[in-house]
Amino acid sequence: MNKKLISHIFFLTAFIAGIVIFPHPAVSRTRDVTLKNIVIANSRDNLLAYFTVDKAFTDKINDALLKGVPISFSFFISIHKKRDAWLDKKIVDMKISNTLKYNTLKQEFTIVRPWEGGQPFVTKSMEEAKTMMCDVYSLTIAPLNLLRKGEQYRIGIKAETNRSSQPRYLQYLLLFVSMWKFETRWYEVNIIY
Repeated sequence: MNKKLISHIFFLTAFIAGIVIFPHPAVSRTRDVTLKNIVIANSRDNLLAYFTVDKAFTDKINDALLKGVPISFSFFISIHKKRDAWLDKKIVDMKISNTLKYNTLKQEFTIVRPWEGGQPFVTKSMEEAKTMMCDVYSLTIAPLNLLRKGEQYRIGIKAETNRSSQPRYLQYLLLFVSMWKFETRWYEVNIIY
């Protein structure tokens, strides 16, 4: 083997080992974004979910938001009917997304929550806007006629940032900023209807 090839392999191996052993602080830090206050209830006709995303906003997300970068959170909800002899049967699999934008000229925040009819909510308060982004309430997750009385169901809920709403050039830049992105684990609630 040629000495140049051996030295390239050595430096490449050392570089990869350095990344694995001594990762960049932004990559090695984890965020403790969680879902809390999860409540499953029903109205006369529908099964409803209530929950809050906790610790979703970091200083980097706040700074990007105030510069006019839109932020979108996606929520995934699934309902499975529990079965003893077979795999659980999927009844519902849905995704909704909240979007928050800041208009730097008007200095106001616009939040779109599609399950509330898609009408934008406008406020001058950043705290109110962040609360509206993180609080999900009265979300219809299934009509009650999909469920059978006396049966057991498992409801899964998960939240994450949605980069697809970001401008294309920011998607590539933000790919390496771990403090921008979050994804919660699946939270499960078991119910008997």
